[in-house]
Amino acid sequence: MDFSYFVGKKIATKSGKSFTRLIIRLAIAGVGLSLAVMLLAVGIVKGFQNEIRQKVVGFDGHIHIRNLDLNQSRELTLIEADQPFLTTVRNHDNIKTVSPFCLKAGILNTQKEIEGMVFKGVPANYDWGFIEGNLKKGRLPSLNDSTDTYEFILSQKVAQTLGLDTGQYIEVFFIQDTKVRRRQMHLVGIFNTGLGEFDKTICFTDIRVIQRIYTTDYSLVSGFEVTLNDLANLEEMTEWLDGEIGIKLRAENIESKHSVIFKWLNIVDSNALIIIVLMTIVSAVNLITAFLILIVDRTQMIGVLKGLGANNWQVVKVFLIKGLSMVIPGLIIGNVVGLGLGYLQVKTGLFTLPEETYYMATVPVEISLEAILYLNIGTLVLSTLVMLIPGLMVRLISPVKAIRFD
Repeated sequence: MDFSYFVGKKIATKSGKSFTRLIIRLAIAGVGLSLAVMLLAVGIVKGFQNEIRQKVVGFDGHIHIRNLDLNQSRELTLIEADQPFLTTVRNHDNIKTVSPFCLKAGILNTQKEIEGMVFKGVPANYDWGFIEGNLKKGRLPSLNDSTDTYEFILSQKVAQTLGLDTGQYIEVFFIQDTKVRRRQMHLVGIFNTGLGEFDKTICFTDIRVIQRIYTTDYSLVSGFEVTLNDLANLEEMTEWLDGEIGIKLRAENIESKHSVIFKWLNIVDSNALIIIVLMTIVSAVNLITAFLILIVDRTQMIGVLKGLGANNWQVVKVFLIKGLSMVIPGLIIGNVVGLGLGYLQVKTGLFTLPEETYYMATVPVEISLEAILYLNIGTLVLSTLVMLIPGLMVRLISPVKAIRFD
């Protein structure tokens, strides 16, 4: 058996003085607390980013194909619904859906209030997954490709402001070519995504109804909404689409269209990094302090080991093994606390947020296996390196003086 491992194991299982035991326990708690905070910080940041990204994608898809102009308003210049590139684009392996949409600003007129909204017309085969998951009351519009359906769904925030409920018929005014077009719309569903600016401005209805406001037929649309199977190559797919759709159209992905939101999400990464750095410093200070006290407490033993012929590295290894007896329990505690709190939050939504500010009602947590491995291995490696710093003090201890040390 290795000499350092044998001695290190002995002192690792021996209690020692009460003060030393207290310091060691504090060091274990420090490692555990630091790891738990790092796990939660990474999990919350990733959960927050993914939640916001999914909500934006739910409203706008991954890539928009639209007219090549500088118009940044919701009401886009119309293009032909029958495009030559559609067959090629829909057959691409990474493209999940390609759906036409048509946008038109309208005014909801009720007995007490009026409210401006952007009506997003979508086809019968539209992917309602996101909206359906956030539907609070009622149902989705019943759409088909042969008749106009004057049904629409509205956000909970706007419905409450106007005092509306499902089942009501609302008068809506659209302005086209200086003429007012009046429509009687049936409110069939109310949703709430928590994405404030989108909820306040967008409602969903039949694409045929919106197309008929612009023209007498159904030949024009505002653009096409593309969703991908894999977001890893979003930029490459945007460039590929740009090359396929011709010079009169443009492809714009959500990161470009909503650049402010996605820049903000990227900045959030720095918050997690700052927390990781701070927690690493806390853990390192605790370990160094505990290690120094441990070396002072075992000064006589160091002298005896050196007197018996042990070299400096063998003695340092003894204390590293003792140090690992502090780090490993700390890692176990940190994982139990961090992952336990994360699981509790996912299942119960115990910790809430002001939805108007953060676009969600509860704190999102998403901790991947990769993050768990990186943080655990990183903490173990850094803790070992940190323990080498006070461990070098062993080189300065003289066997004769150490044996006399009291």
